[in-house]
Amino acid sequence: MRLFLMFFTTFFIQLIIATEMNLIAPLAPFLSQYFGIKDSSVILFNIGFSLVGVLVPILGVFADKYGKKKSLMTALVFFILGTIVSGFAKNPIIFALGRILIGIGYFSLSATNLSYLSEFVNYESRGKASGLLRGAFGVAILCSPLYATYMINKYKILKSVYLPLSVIGIICLLLLFKLPETKKSKDVKIDIKGLITMLKNPIHYKSLSIIFLILASPSLLLSFLGIYLSNEFNIGQIQIGYAYTLAALGTVIGIIFAALFTDKIGKEKLSRILFTIVLIALIPIAFINSTSFIIGSLIAITIGLDGGWTAYQTLCSEIEPEKRATFMSLFYTVNAITVTFYSALGPVLYNLGGYKLLIIVSIINTSIALKILYSMSIEKMIEEKNPSIY
Repeated sequence: MRLFLMFFTTFFIQLIIATEMNLIAPLAPFLSQYFGIKDSSVILFNIGFSLVGVLVPILGVFADKYGKKKSLMTALVFFILGTIVSGFAKNPIIFALGRILIGIGYFSLSATNLSYLSEFVNYESRGKASGLLRGAFGVAILCSPLYATYMINKYKILKSVYLPLSVIGIICLLLLFKLPETKKSKDVKIDIKGLITMLKNPIHYKSLSIIFLILASPSLLLSFLGIYLSNEFNIGQIQIGYAYTLAALGTVIGIIFAALFTDKIGKEKLSRILFTIVLIALIPIAFINSTSFIIGSLIAITIGLDGGWTAYQTLCSEIEPEKRATFMSLFYTVNAITVTFYSALGPVLYNLGGYKLLIIVSIINTSIALKILYSMSIEKMIEEKNPSIY
């Protein structure tokens, strides 16, 4: 019963934070009109959201030192406050401030959710635990465009989208009080030199650089898909929501596949296979200008991306088992840096070369990520450090 409540609570935490994260792109045309800003500038709302992710290592150390449940509760409070502020925002600055609070919650919760479950689930079954959380992400990315489109079309206000997330967040916060705390490492402290030392390890910085490179595709292609479809093909808000939902089918398929086969095929091997699918699906989009083909290719990309991410995240969670929350906070800090970087660069690239240039950049980054991933063996390093888990 206790384990069920853990999975139930962390699932819904992951669901609401992933839902919010996936609202901005499909709502880009609406947000542009709502706040009176240029459509290609809507992605800039992600900068404040993601930039605060660089603070996640501090919360990661907090989680290791004082307990991961306490860290989840603290981060969830930030998320709830952010959804309330964003929901009531009447101008873009207030909305951006709300997303900063949401960003603090999102990146800390994403890093700590799996770390928390990992304390109660053995390594052999951790792929299933990761699959559950990625399942929540899949449900969110599948349903959030339809959810946002329906609420906006019916009520025409942001409160209708954000306040339900606040309510679910409060319920999850209350449920966390009933869950056990993890063991605490009192000797862990905020050590910048220690973080730098951790980053100097070749396996560490290579595994983190893969995150930066592989996330270029969703950061660019999915962020600008709604704007591209609206401007290039004159597609309306409802149809844009459907397009994102279709693309999200790949996320669900990839997550389910990874949840079922990560532990059987191997975390590193499956990561390599699925990230390779991303590259294969990216290449033809640069040459074919068809909405049906683009969406079909994006389905293949999301299958590879989210399935590979599920396996890869699980693999990386065991790189530093004694400082798991700290290392996973670095994992999501790189995630935050990536989103920030491409949120700032994206409008420039899109205005310079359109959607095709975004595809070319994604192809280059994915190719480099795969070269790094195939050149090393994270699982071998993990086995040498802790042979008992194999």
